[in-house]
Amino acid sequence: MENTKNQHRKMTTDVIIEKTIFASVMDNGFWHRWMVHGIDDDFILNSKSKMITLNGWIEALSNRALEHLNLATRLRESSDLRTAEFHYRKAGIYYNLVQWVFPEPSGSRTKWYKLCMEQFRLADSISEDKISHYTITIRDKNYGGRVRVPKGKLSGVVILVIPTDSTKEEFYLYEKDFAREGFAVISFDGAGQGETLLIHGHKADIESWDQFTKGIIDFASANFPGLPINLFGTSSGGCWAIEASRSSLVSKTAVVSPPPKFISNIRLPDYFRERMSNMLVDFDKGCLPVFDNVEEIGNILMFHGGKDLFVNEAELIELYKRFAPEKRFITYEEEGHCCNFKLREIRLRASEWFRGEDINGV
Repeated sequence: MENTKNQHRKMTTDVIIEKTIFASVMDNGFWHRWMVHGIDDDFILNSKSKMITLNGWIEALSNRALEHLNLATRLRESSDLRTAEFHYRKAGIYYNLVQWVFPEPSGSRTKWYKLCMEQFRLADSISEDKISHYTITIRDKNYGGRVRVPKGKLSGVVILVIPTDSTKEEFYLYEKDFAREGFAVISFDGAGQGETLLIHGHKADIESWDQFTKGIIDFASANFPGLPINLFGTSSGGCWAIEASRSSLVSKTAVVSPPPKFISNIRLPDYFRERMSNMLVDFDKGCLPVFDNVEEIGNILMFHGGKDLFVNEAELIELYKRFAPEKRFITYEEEGHCCNFKLREIRLRASEWFRGEDINGV
């Protein structure tokens, strides 16, 4: 019998792209992630029928990105910097979705991702907040990231731990919300993600993620001495936020929809498994922590969607019960994986948790 690893690597790039696009056109749920991360509802409604081929996908998204970029340029010239910043980031998020469709971490995907980064850097250059870019080396691997520091007195630091198959740029609204709440925000691409994968060439495994999260916490401590360091993660990023919270440098942690364990035979769509194999050192081993001795982990705020089809609720609750106090478990009964349509509310509640405030009586 053919081994599992070989079964995972049998699809061509063209077929993976074709199946990825088919999923987007046929499944409205596919778009929920992108809608809450900046892709406009009207664009999806009016354009997705034109995006049934790779050329159509690229043309629709890149044209929309160019509209935002041209508008941002005109607004910048007229000194409307706040609105220009908004449209630069919009351009970037559309380019980000162009690159996402390509499974191979090279060539076309890298080209479109660089365009995404360029728009975000243009936005950063005119932001009211101080936004800096870093490449840090942890155990001979280079990780690309950004740090956003709002004006005024800081309430602390929030490290965003982003999920597999995402980029730090996709999470710009998280960065914006936490900065508005008075936190310095640190966001790096881990191994297998964004800049760290596409520019520096590092795929993900458990060891590299363990080293990465420890290194980013050390980075935060060195750059913001005396401020409480908090972690915020969604999906697989939530798993690593929990694991990283073992550090004595971490104050509090908030997570959304963290899978309690990695299951290599989980019922993922075949095209998605193939995409994942391009980001992971070894698909069968995955890149999630094992969660041994979690009884020593505390100060956890956990959010769960009652209609989550990817996370086993009973296993998640069992994991939660093992945590030490202080802890909270909040379920949004009508939400699915990552609680997409409650994410802004979740970010605000997490900010309250980080500041030690009551979060709506919970």
